[in-house]
Amino acid sequence: GRDVLRVDPSANTVHLLAEPPRSFAFDGVLGDSSTQEEVFKLVGQGVGEACLAGYNGSIYVYGQTGSGKTYTMQGPVTSVQSMYSVERRGIICQILEVIFNEVGRRHKEGNSIEYKCKCSHLEIYKEQIMDLLEPGSANLQVREDINRGVYVERLSEHSVWTLSDALHVLWKGLHQRHVGATQMNELSSRSHAVFTLVLEATSTTTGGVTSTRVARLNLVDLAGSERQGFDPHSQTLHESLRVKEAGAINRSLSALTN
Repeated sequence: GRDVLRVDPSANTVHLLAEPPRSFAFDGVLGDSSTQEEVFKLVGQGVGEACLAGYNGSIYVYGQTGSGKTYTMQGPVTSVQSMYSVERRGIICQILEVIFNEVGRRHKEGNSIEYKCKCSHLEIYKEQIMDLLEPGSANLQVREDINRGVYVERLSEHSVWTLSDALHVLWKGLHQRHVGATQMNELSSRSHAVFTLVLEATSTTTGGVTSTRVARLNLVDLAGSERQGFDPHSQTLHESLRVKEAGAINRSLSALTN
């Protein structure tokens, strides 16, 4: 085979090696030899720091099945311990470490701000919302409230006080996700997963006035799109169900782009 594109990180440009050749400029570009740490510094570091400053943030990974979305978000983690130590751990593990390390540092320095953190973890599978932290809780509904905004009704939120607490919640949710074999990947994510951290910062002035600042961090691992061919005379029941599953994924990805 031959190369079909060339990545130029220094110019944040991707060159398509076609006839005629074309170039595309982006806010940031990384090549296929980039490390997980480089990905985090480009994409995650600023979002984590903004969350600590009180701003909402979201990170999505989007692309074809087998392109490395779940690897980028979680990495090849095999235990909670590996979420601390594995060099190739993903964005979620690294951004949680940045946030909780900074909260811990501020607490040790006697900062007057009190922090509270809550986590939730859901997946959208075949257009149904499921709580990954409460496996029996399925078919949840999206609601909108004048005070809360858009939220998922009956979605559980777990209070976490340390990085260890947050990683245990994340690990529990990862084990509940739907995965399956596709043409591109033996263990492909077949659902969209959303891990949310809510960071509340409460401060009290010398005059006794208390204010609370709330930041939401959404970390989203989308299921991959895949072109499907369906022959009812040659496919097994398992294959036909996989085609229907992929159809639901593609419809939801189309809705996202709208």
